[in-house]
Amino acid sequence: MFIQKQYIMEQCIKLFVPLGTQKFPFNRLVEALNELVDKDLYKPEEIVMQSSIYEVEPKFTHYKLIPAAQFEELIDKAELVITHSGVNSIISCMKRKKPLIIVPRLKKYGEHVDNHQVEIAELMKQKFNVVVVEDLAELEEAIKEAKHYRYKMWVSHNKELVDAIRNLVDKL
Repeated sequence: MFIQKQYIMEQCIKLFVPLGTQKFPFNRLVEALNELVDKDLYKPEEIVMQSSIYEVEPKFTHYKLIPAAQFEELIDKAELVITHSGVNSIISCMKRKKPLIIVPRLKKYGEHVDNHQVEIAELMKQKFNVVVVEDLAELEEAIKEAKHYRYKMWVSHNKELVDAIRNLVDKL
């Protein structure tokens, strides 16, 4: 099911939760978000999740796939993004200076094949001082913090890389 562009324009999106197209469910995070809805902290339509697979039924708006343009619009419109350690999602948020929480998938819960997402999250925390949550009992408090938190800005080094490659090619 694809998201309708009209939905984005009409809704107040408080949390956008992109979880990628992994073949592993992220039940811990879905359960934690369901709890936020159960506590009446968020209405079901205020949370939008993109996840290709989940075993726990979300009590909020969810889509398996979201086209790239709508994905970007959801990042822009949301008050806060909660994402797995997907580099594309993280950098997309940082480029926009969007409040962000990273929740790495953990191998011990069958959320991924290894703990590389923990390593990515730790690197982003060390280098850019982003908010990282591994214990989802801390999610509610982290949301309050992240809404007003300022991490170090993302700086792309693409131009320098392209220039270096051009210099190498010119020397050939």
